[in-house]
Amino acid sequence: MARLYRFSLVLTDQQILGYYSGQIKYVLVWADSGEKIQLEAHNFRRFFSHSGLSGRFELTTTEQGKFVSLTKIN
Repeated sequence: MARLYRFSLVLTDQQILGYYSGQIKYVLVWADSGEKIQLEAHNFRRFFSHSGLSGRFELTTTEQGKFVSLTKIN
């Protein structure tokens, strides 16, 4: 059975430069449930813009914690 996590994330354009260039490989977020989650930065690249990144996200993983999908929900 899949696990769902929801969280908010805001990164400025300056903050995403390290992620976009590949110098920073992980993004650390706290789910609404209070759980800390480390995700590979490349999973967010499609949501980056010139002004940064901002929004609510839903992460789906397997029961074992393997990445399945990341969706921007607003």
